Amino acid sequence: MRANGPAAALPSRDLVKEINALKAQLKKLSAAMEAEANEGMSRAVGAVEAKSKEAIDEAIESAQNFIDDYADSAKEYAAALGRKSEQIRDSAANSLVETVQARPFGTLAAVIGIGFLAGFLCRRA
Repeated sequence: MRANGPAAALPSRDLVKEINALKAQLKKLSAAMEAEANEGMSRAVGAVEAKSKEAIDEAIESAQNFIDDYADSAKEYAAALGRKSEQIRDSAANSLVETVQARPFGTLAAVIGIGFLAGFLCRRA
């Protein structure tokens, strides 16, 4: 049997050395590719992390602006509501005073009736 090519020209020991050298080179290449992939992954993760932080910061800023805007309007609304309640209270007080002045005996009779009713209900309970 006749062998062809450079592999046939090398003795078997040299062939084993060449195969072992190729294995070592393949291991180095594999390790280098893995390291590069890990480095690339680290860069990708870092980029995603940076963009995530940026997005979170923007969301927090938007939420803070929203809260600030509505806090100011809520304060204004509360102040307006306070002024309106003062007006209603003053109006009710004036109406009560006018009613008592217009009908003093009717008001006195109503107060006495309410007192008797409250006493009767409290005694039964």
